[in-house]
Amino acid sequence: MFDGGGRTVVHLIEPQHLFVPALIEVFSEAGLFVDYVGAELDPRRLLDDQPDLVFIDTDFLNEPLEGIRLSHVLVPKAQIYVYSSSATDPIARAFHSAGADVVLEKTADRREIVRGLREVDKRRRQRHGHE
Repeated sequence: MFDGGGRTVVHLIEPQHLFVPALIEVFSEAGLFVDYVGAELDPRRLLDDQPDLVFIDTDFLNEPLEGIRLSHVLVPKAQIYVYSSSATDPIARAFHSAGADVVLEKTADRREIVRGLREVDKRRRQRHGHE
């Protein structure tokens, strides 16, 4: 869902609070505004907000695959962006199987992250335009 101003509704799940400001800057550079920041996935909040994009740093979540599955089930129209330091091919495939649309390794540079966020937002907007 887009908010009243036509913005994409974004949830940022980042367990390491120290990195939140830098990630918010990256979202801003991509033209996106973060509506919610949490250290853990909040199922009630996902259901209530129905965000367009859920960005999940999986490194410090207890059950990252379950979190991705839960996000995919509770917000089936959302684009799910996974950010991980262990995004090897088998792990990335598992994330995609759980419902992630994008899996990005934390070694990616800022431009790559911004490009990925813009692409996810573009796909979301295209899908929204066809509903």
